[in-house]
Amino acid sequence: MMPIWSLESVIESPENRVSLTMVSDDMAARAARAFTRETLSAWGLEDLMDRTVLIVSELTTNAERHGRTPVDIERPADANGRMVVEHITLTLTVQSGIVGIEVEDNSPLPPIPRASGPDSLDGRGLLLVTAEADAWTACLNDDGSGKQVLAVVRRRESVPCGPTPKAHPLQSHSLAMEAFAMPAQHAPVAAPLPPRKKMEDAVTQHVLLLDLDGVLVDTRPVMQEAWRAVQQSHGIDLPFEMYEQHLGRPFNDIMERLELADADRIHQTYVEASKAAAPLARSFEGMEEVLHAFVAADWRLGVVTSKPLDRAAPLLAQLGCPFATVRAPGGPGRGKPAPDPLLLALVDLAADPASATYVGDMEVDDEAACRAGVSYVHAAWGYGAPGTPEPRIAQSPMDLLRLLNVIEESEPLIDGSLL
Repeated sequence: MMPIWSLESVIESPENRVSLTMVSDDMAARAARAFTRETLSAWGLEDLMDRTVLIVSELTTNAERHGRTPVDIERPADANGRMVVEHITLTLTVQSGIVGIEVEDNSPLPPIPRASGPDSLDGRGLLLVTAEADAWTACLNDDGSGKQVLAVVRRRESVPCGPTPKAHPLQSHSLAMEAFAMPAQHAPVAAPLPPRKKMEDAVTQHVLLLDLDGVLVDTRPVMQEAWRAVQQSHGIDLPFEMYEQHLGRPFNDIMERLELADADRIHQTYVEASKAAAPLARSFEGMEEVLHAFVAADWRLGVVTSKPLDRAAPLLAQLGCPFATVRAPGGPGRGKPAPDPLLLALVDLAADPASATYVGDMEVDDEAACRAGVSYVHAAWGYGAPGTPEPRIAQSPMDLLRLLNVIEESEPLIDGSLL
């Protein structure tokens, strides 16, 4: 068996560790680069200098631009009542010639994917990190006050001829978007790492696209509370079950189907109530382990949802898994049941429809997959019944692994793990 190493061991149990705390301003990245060069020179790791400095520079810049304390969270004050200056902490570690990078900021929100056009001046930071790091992820601080973005860099050795090793679970394969990194405290990482994939190899790799509500996360209690607020605020007597029948469609489309006017005001009420009730949402049992099993089997993962990204991101952060793309309303294209969001997700991943499977729980998901030419699996644990003709049905998240031939029907699980 190949030796096992992990991102956590490099970060948590290193041979050497040094840290630098910087004021979160436009000088932070420069200070971080100088600190990194000095540290790696002292450790005799000049051959890893360029890649490490690039990753540190991008992560520090992202922390300065996007990692400040959110406006809805009270910032700490000093003894005189003045707001404490925002800081970024860079920690470098080394273990067996592997460099660990940890950048901590004050925002609990995970890195958000952004499409980057050929003429864009920004939006490529995490894409560069994905290209140069051997593994990276993000996780919340224990007290929820901020987050840490973690990465490792190791020497890239030539890989002998033979079967291509599987990609480790923390490595993103996004070719067109910044990776959507999620907490992965329990995701193992195996060595040796595979060489970077060529474009022609990437297009044939298996892709798993998933709906959010009713597939990844149980948000029914949240939606029920939000609809109750709509009923009370707008004098609407339609039961939640009538709203639920149309889940998966854009909100305004649902309002039109329910023949409700003033959709914008209703939507505002719904959104505010949803945010207040967000703690009621829970990921489905076993889903996190199943997602990591797919990544370990060299599948690339993406999310296609009708939930706006600002509300989807905190829910996805519960799953402890990196998604290479997240498609939500607000960008180009029509919403489901149109095939646009699925096709755009495949463009993000440089993948063909024939290599992809979409997992949903409503007939609208089935229709979108059919129109996109993508294989469809119905999540029986979700909120809707399968349509006709009846698609393939997964009875549980675990059942997805067997249905999509990730594990054999009789294959045992080791030590209670799916990996």
